[in-house]
Amino acid sequence: TGAGSGLGRLFALEFARRRALLVLWDINTQSNEETAGMVRHIYREMAEAAAAAAPRVAGDGEKDALPHCNLQVYTYTCDVGKRENVYSTAERVRKEVGEVSVLVNNAGVVSGHHLLECPDELIERTMMVNCHAHFWV
Repeated sequence: TGAGSGLGRLFALEFARRRALLVLWDINTQSNEETAGMVRHIYREMAEAAAAAAPRVAGDGEKDALPHCNLQVYTYTCDVGKRENVYSTAERVRKEVGEVSVLVNNAGVVSGHHLLECPDELIERTMMVNCHAHFWV
């Protein structure tokens, strides 16, 4: 979660370098898709490096022996501060991708205000995303 920027994006890129199949969630569709583009670029670079390093196989002509590689990235727009949005997105992931084996719930918000100066709505939003979402996800 929170894959569209900051630490969430950095985690996604590092997991991509480690050849993970990724499911990226963020409230911001555009930034989430930007992260997915970066991940796809990493996957392409790894595939090209593997192809360049692959030994030639003799037989009915030479063919490149490429390692089996099914690296993919999926993106979902999800507001983890809304329980029903988390539940419905999780169900879509189960149906479209399968079960999740590692979850990095990184989404978070910061109000930018001192606590006593923070409007109630921002306090509630901060608690929903930074606390409650951990249980729902």
